[in-house]
Amino acid sequence: MEDIKKQIIFTGKVLYEQRLVTTHAGNISVFHNGKIYITKTGSMLGYLTEEDIVEVDLEPSAKDKDASRELIVHREIYKKTDAKAVIHAHPVHMVSLSFNLKEKFIPIDSEGELFIGEVPIIEVDPPSASPELAERVSNLMKDYSIVVVKRHGSFIKANNLNKALQLTSDLEYCANIYTLVKKL
Repeated sequence: MEDIKKQIIFTGKVLYEQRLVTTHAGNISVFHNGKIYITKTGSMLGYLTEEDIVEVDLEPSAKDKDASRELIVHREIYKKTDAKAVIHAHPVHMVSLSFNLKEKFIPIDSEGELFIGEVPIIEVDPPSASPELAERVSNLMKDYSIVVVKRHGSFIKANNLNKALQLTSDLEYCANIYTLVKKL
């Protein structure tokens, strides 16, 4: 468990330093031995401590009260997919693009074609911490590793935190390239 918390702390720091989240936005989780380790609601991902990470069950319980508001989404992803790690970030270029793209983002650079592929974009109201959001994101994640929520951010699943972090960073890079090329 201590190793999981250290991985989450490292990941939060990188997300913040790469400007993929703001001071109090985003959340990170790992699924291990039937438990979800997730950042607390309102925690600062760039400055996490072990106390900022809580352990919750795969089914709702009283322990949920301290967990991120997006626990409902993370939990459904773990229930419906083989994911071992989930990152929810707010990459600025990707969120900006989501206002104008209809149903999907298709990167135009070679790295995006290789690592990202087609990314579904969904619109949900409210766009955060709702049962509808959890249902739609988790259903799409049966076929995709990345889902973007219009006006809100990205959810990324992977077999480990390092891969989820790579995909989060790649997504923003691809969105930035897309934005720059469209301006030219």
